[in-house]
Amino acid sequence: MSQATQTYKRSLSGSVGAGLSSVFSGGGRTYYILEHKVSSKYHKAGEAQEIIVDQIELGRDSKCQVQFDESFKTVSRRHAAIVRDGENWKLIQLSQTNTTFLNGKPVQNEWYLQNGDEIQLSVNGPKLGFIIPSGNKATTGSIGLSRRLSLFRQQALKPYKTAMAIMAAVIVLLIGGGTWLGIHQHGQIKILEGDISLTKAEQEEAQRKFDEEVQARRDVEEELIKAKKQLQTLKKQIKEIQAPSSTVVDGSDPRVSSSTTSNKTIAACEPSVYFVVIRKIVLTYDGETKTFENIGTGSGFMLNDGRFVTARHVVEPWMYPSGEDDDFSIACNVVAHNGGSAVCHIDCYSPTGKQLSFTSKQATINRSSDKKLTIEGYNISIPENGALDWAYFRTSNSGGLAYNNNLSKTLPVQAKLTVLGYPLGIGANSPTDIHPIYSEAVVAREGLEKGYILTTATTFEHGNSGGPVFATATSGDLIVVGLVSGGAGRSTGMVVPISAVQ
Repeated sequence: MSQATQTYKRSLSGSVGAGLSSVFSGGGRTYYILEHKVSSKYHKAGEAQEIIVDQIELGRDSKCQVQFDESFKTVSRRHAAIVRDGENWKLIQLSQTNTTFLNGKPVQNEWYLQNGDEIQLSVNGPKLGFIIPSGNKATTGSIGLSRRLSLFRQQALKPYKTAMAIMAAVIVLLIGGGTWLGIHQHGQIKILEGDISLTKAEQEEAQRKFDEEVQARRDVEEELIKAKKQLQTLKKQIKEIQAPSSTVVDGSDPRVSSSTTSNKTIAACEPSVYFVVIRKIVLTYDGETKTFENIGTGSGFMLNDGRFVTARHVVEPWMYPSGEDDDFSIACNVVAHNGGSAVCHIDCYSPTGKQLSFTSKQATINRSSDKKLTIEGYNISIPENGALDWAYFRTSNSGGLAYNNNLSKTLPVQAKLTVLGYPLGIGANSPTDIHPIYSEAVVAREGLEKGYILTTATTFEHGNSGGPVFATATSGDLIVVGLVSGGAGRSTGMVVPISAVQ
């Protein structure tokens, strides 16, 4: 069996790209099943292996998606491949020494596969049945999401397994033990489209648990502050705080107050605190474009100089994978730095009904600390300086929050901070029902720690990412001193100082 063929090569679009499409938009994608007819170390006889990517390799090499152990001596390291060709599938001979058989006949170059065909790797080698599902089982959408994610790891990422593992290790090293709070994942909830899959009872129960947790953390925080409070030291530190910075447009006194912030003052800031929705990420690679929608949510805010600020890891989530299991971010990072591109489309909604949309390409981002690495021939890029976890989009909007650069770098220990945002997506029920949630934190050390404002007794959560962090001036006004970035442990937070946002 022989046909004219183009030179086969492993590609990101055929593995990672096709795998992402099967996971996030599987309704219209076909797949096939390989039925193992011989038991091996990796597969039992009778096992039906679902293949959701556009190219796989069969052989003894650890990078092969269909792998056979060393007992199969006549199976080559990279023996054969199965590749999508339009609506069809082709079996391609890769081995230079061992033959591949299709229905008992040797394949010299490649041949199209049909439902029910039998593939054999070398004489007396393992046999596999090729099955194309039909009816309501014909597309990857018929496979459960958790199963598709598992298949994605096994098939799309396996050829790049070593690279992915090294990337995960690099991420941990560069983050230095901290954890990016990240975006709040939507799952099946489309809050702003009015399609809420949770029942009212479930929403009320989630809100109740959230309120209880917040209150419990507030109680612990109050006890901690009472135990550690040294009033005379704090007063002395307050007096040493510098005079108001020119960045405080409303003229508020930036000296820190130890008094409780009033509800009226908080309410005055709420209109400038936006609910951020990552509406879609568009990946382009090998001349193809794939769109992945409803990725997640975060927080952002409008400053009084017209800048809309959020966290960089909300705008470019692929630059901040949370670890080896964050397959989507890691795969996007690989695509974006190997001849492809990734563009995030952001929609922002304020409590007053104002809306703002921009893309990651339009955002101002400081990439000076991005570390470029080449691992197994693939490029990746990871930020080394977490204190540059910010992004902003310049608008023509008037009004917004006052901020103070100097104060953000010199906050005294134990100063109370106010946080507004949308933890776990709570606070945003529809475009006409958006109210930011109140959280708190306490400054853990005077000045900055590795460029961060380090906090303790921290109550912000996933979804607060990019939201404003305020200090209370002696005048009672709230002044932005930073934005939520990440956390380490249960109560330690990392806040990017507003002075870094330039």
